[in-house]
Amino acid sequence: MPNPTRQEIIEAYDALEKLCQRLPATRAAKEPILRALPPKPHPTMAEVEWDGDKHFLAEANHPTWGRSTMLGLDKDGWIEVISWDEDGPAIHSAIPCYLVPTGKRYMLTEVQE
Repeated sequence: MPNPTRQEIIEAYDALEKLCQRLPATRAAKEPILRALPPKPHPTMAEVEWDGDKHFLAEANHPTWGRSTMLGLDKDGWIEVISWDEDGPAIHSAIPCYLVPTGKRYMLTEVQE
């Protein structure tokens, strides 16, 4: 069985969508085709333009560091993230194509004592 790449899966979903828009008769076949396709990959930060208001302190998954919190862009266009492991927090520079946003965001709040 073939093992399609992330990009090939995305292209297959896009092609199916275009086909169904252009040929209404193919819409009936869409559901069985979708069931046969692997799940559509979520967009990575390489496919999204950085927006500080939206992405600062947003969570993303990284293949090596796991759940990470995005902090900002560095001078090379990589994204600074903070992740946690058994040794505690660590800051890394991540290539945007390796970060998949989870949809979660964190907020800094002031604690009154």
